[in-house]
Amino acid sequence: MSPPIIDDVIGFKGEWFDERPQIIKHYVVKYFSKTHEVEMQDLKAHRTFLKRSKLPESILPGDFQLDNQVLIYGRLIKLTEYADPLTKSRLGPSTEKTLVFMKPSAYKNFGNILAKLEASNYSFMSVKTVGLFGNEALSVGDMLGVTADSLTDGLGVSCCLLVRGSTNGAADLLAEFGQGVVCNRNEKVVDYFFANKAATTATLDNCTLCLIKSHSVKAKNTGMILNSILEQGYEVSAIESYTLDRAIAEEFFGLYKGTVADYGHHIDELISGPVVAIEIRAEDAVNTFRKSAGPYDIEMAKELFPASIRARFGEDNVRNGVHCTDLETDGKSECSYFFDVLHED
Repeated sequence: MSPPIIDDVIGFKGEWFDERPQIIKHYVVKYFSKTHEVEMQDLKAHRTFLKRSKLPESILPGDFQLDNQVLIYGRLIKLTEYADPLTKSRLGPSTEKTLVFMKPSAYKNFGNILAKLEASNYSFMSVKTVGLFGNEALSVGDMLGVTADSLTDGLGVSCCLLVRGSTNGAADLLAEFGQGVVCNRNEKVVDYFFANKAATTATLDNCTLCLIKSHSVKAKNTGMILNSILEQGYEVSAIESYTLDRAIAEEFFGLYKGTVADYGHHIDELISGPVVAIEIRAEDAVNTFRKSAGPYDIEMAKELFPASIRARFGEDNVRNGVHCTDLETDGKSECSYFFDVLHED
């Protein structure tokens, strides 16, 4: 998700919630970028918890950034602080949040806009659709310096990104999209969209769920996948990013236990980084989109349906690009889980 770390060693303080005793354990996590290895120290016990060990390829150098979660040998570690002044001085000041707000007039270009940002020096943090009306549209219009009328004729998308180092600026990068895109670096404006709960835009009817998996988000394929969905004529009625813990991932994916191979690896994939939930609407939405997503088996998808989402963005049968609702009766319930149950938490 982020540019490669140029330093040999960076350190973070991290925490892991141990479900059995229901306690939070604290560690110092050291990442060795040149050898792609990690070492962990138990802060309470003052001892080495994990000797310097090789990380799997599914963990990327850019996963080691503040407030991110990294799955290290079965433990989902949240990186809460820089562990030393050197790491803070090198990673902290050069990181800046940017809000990119896509107006309803840019609806058809949502995917293209995200893809362009992902292809640049920006790292994805959060994204969600918003519906603005009345006084809220007036307030947001004032914050963004646009008219309220330009915000009320459909769905907008707010996207929070991190940029490290030099950049031409999101506004310059997205100039081709004209007044359909507004960029703002004011932290209060960013917090307005992502620190406060807003009503979901999900309809929960004639719908199916597409869940862009963590590996696809890390590979900066979110925009291209969204663009593929829109280009096929589907209605995208809600988008929201989440970072799942193991309990939530198992609650959501539990109905597939016993029916999919490598169930545990699927859970690990869901919690290894941000995921993006998309409510898709169409006639016979579940069956229609399942065909667009392609077969679960990646080799089959690549051979028989090379234009499908899984064929294009999947890596193996666990990291297969996206999850999509399998059973026709589950479209509403899977969308409801993300856009109702989790949205209210």
